[in-house]
Amino acid sequence: MSDKSIAQRLFIKPDNKVLLVNPPDGYLTQMGDLPAGAIILSDSSCLVEVIQVFVADRAELETQLPRLKELLAPKGMIWVTYHKGTSRVKTDINRDTINAYAHSIGLEGVAMISIDDDWSALRLKLIQG
Repeated sequence: MSDKSIAQRLFIKPDNKVLLVNPPDGYLTQMGDLPAGAIILSDSSCLVEVIQVFVADRAELETQLPRLKELLAPKGMIWVTYHKGTSRVKTDINRDTINAYAHSIGLEGVAMISIDDDWSALRLKLIQG
């Protein structure tokens, strides 16, 4: 596991607006300290720089991702956080299926991180051009 906090690994910068969707209990504490001026939102009607969504399955991914894409600032990022294959929780999604679906709606996967023993996250950005 990385020496960096989750907030650092998510590339949260000073003054970023961060939208968290469906985080597990205790996750805010687990994230670590945020940079100066960064704020966590549980709902947003404005554009945000960082979105982290926790999804359990493909149906949830397909419900959440198009809606969240509309809230993403032009140079922002969406972290789709999903159960690892080694997790005790079974799921029908993985890095490849998330990336394929994301690409079909104008997003592309650019990086991955491990959140903890149960969760991985795939960073998506808007496809330019």
